[in-house]
Amino acid sequence: MLLEVKGMKFPLDRRYYIKDGAHMWLKPEGNLVKIGMDAFAAEMAGSLTFLNVSKRQAKSGEAIGSFESAKFVSRFYSPISGEIVTVNDKVLSNPQKINDNPYNSWIVAMKPDNNEDGCEYIIEGKDEISNWISKEIKRMEGGE
Repeated sequence: MLLEVKGMKFPLDRRYYIKDGAHMWLKPEGNLVKIGMDAFAAEMAGSLTFLNVSKRQAKSGEAIGSFESAKFVSRFYSPISGEIVTVNDKVLSNPQKINDNPYNSWIVAMKPDNNEDGCEYIIEGKDEISNWISKEIKRMEGGE
């Protein structure tokens, strides 16, 4: 299933990290969780030109890397606590893949810790995602 809002697609088979406008998706696969940028982040950033990841242990809400685009330079944050066990080298060497298809372009795979810190900032389900994206669009357009 897929939710579409203003041309941006949000697969409903993932959860989304929303703290401070983070716009990261999470998808469990076995004992790992793949993490990437959602369509909103890819759209707002514009054409991505550089992506960097620190391969390490991370806490929820902690910066785990940075990205650059024609519009700005920013950090991206881990939605969960755990160990970064894999980095997607194809995406690091060509960050434009995120712009082309953000949901096939995961950035890191993490082995999560067992604690649930940060979970109040993780949403799922059509209604929650739709409400959140609508508010984010209004915020970006200066409506809130």
